[in-house]
Amino acid sequence: MASQTDLDQGGTFRQYVRRWLGPSVGWVNSPDTNVLAVTAAGTVSPVNGTTLIAVNVAGLVTVQLWDPTAPGTPANSLPGPYLAQPLTVVDIGGHAASFNITILPAAGKTIMGLASIIIANDYGAFVIMPNLVTGGWTQQ
Repeated sequence: MASQTDLDQGGTFRQYVRRWLGPSVGWVNSPDTNVLAVTAAGTVSPVNGTTLIAVNVAGLVTVQLWDPTAPGTPANSLPGPYLAQPLTVVDIGGHAASFNITILPAAGKTIMGLASIIIANDYGAFVIMPNLVTGGWTQQ
């Protein structure tokens, strides 16, 4: 029998919790743990709701972030994009000193006013938080 923690057999473990978004929206199921394991060099594009990007590859990796700007629809009809959760990018393989990990925001957006962030230390990590108003990212 296959693992019960990976029901879709996609290889990505996701844990959901119920979060209270106020009286207008109510309780919403949201990802609490959504891990994206990176094991091949290149560019990865995580989706909204990803909470951890674990890089374990001896090669250059670029993380292309999504645009976290709140959509035009109200939160009670489409609550998912309003769940501003921190995103952690970490070098779990210890290769970042030789093969940097570059974090890029969506086009026209910034990460704390910067065009990109580079993790250049072995086992280094960075935690960023989406800003729903400006569409940029801030340090957690």
